[in-house]
Amino acid sequence: MAERFPDAETLAVCERFSLWLRQGGGLPVHGRPVPGGETSGLDFEGYAEYAPGMDLRHLDWALYARTRGFYVRTFADEGAGVLAVLLDGSGSMAIGSKWRLARQVAAALVFAGLREVHQVLLGIARGPRLHALPLRGGLSFAPSAFEMLGAARPEGGTDLAAAFTELPTGHARGAAVVIGDFLDPRGAAPALRTLAAAGWDVDVCRITAAGELDLPPGGAALHDPEGDGHLVVPDDPRERAAWAARVEAHRAELPVAARRHGAVLVELDADLSLPLALTRYFQGVGAARGGPGRR
Repeated sequence: MAERFPDAETLAVCERFSLWLRQGGGLPVHGRPVPGGETSGLDFEGYAEYAPGMDLRHLDWALYARTRGFYVRTFADEGAGVLAVLLDGSGSMAIGSKWRLARQVAAALVFAGLREVHQVLLGIARGPRLHALPLRGGLSFAPSAFEMLGAARPEGGTDLAAAFTELPTGHARGAAVVIGDFLDPRGAAPALRTLAAAGWDVDVCRITAAGELDLPPGGAALHDPEGDGHLVVPDDPRERAAWAARVEAHRAELPVAARRHGAVLVELDADLSLPLALTRYFQGVGAARGGPGRR
């Protein structure tokens, strides 16, 4: 049976966080919502051919009577945007408190986005697959997102680039927040390049558990959380130095990839409280982008 998520304390933080954001200028989200979507504004803009997921309330029946085609009225709404919250759900996220914090941060971002009438997509990447809830707006979508987060467990390998190849957002684009440890054997660059090339503005929250990258004593057998095997730590000083260098090079690759693809990187310790993690995230985004919002 899936655990109750979020608990009362986390939900209270989500409430306070969303209210604080509204007072301070809102989420760092821009972009255009899906034509005919639930967050459309009041200024008529034109028509779009109906596609599954569009709001049926905006079907123009008079136009149907003339053309026998299904079209929805579209509206200009510069206040609304599109937010994709993407979690790394691979097995390494089970180390320490990484998964706890990742789900809490995701819940707070989804809740705030829905309250601000943005359209929100929630996706969890496991291996090359992205398990996603479709793009939706309105707080009525929050229970489905919370249920998905509560039931999810980190497992399998990491292939973020493949998972992010086809986000189910149609032509809608906006901000994508990627939350994970980025222990991807392919490195972070392919995943960030995939999102940036598709037109997303990317924020990255890397969550690291205390001591997870420290080199254990020689001869220790390390379980591979994303596979069935074990890794044996070498005894030889030169081999240990080479091992440590590979670990450091892998960790240093993410900041370089983020700069190259215009992404904002925020480092989070897995043991942070949710309020402090959210504060650090928005301080980092604000410092990089010149303010809390980027409409």
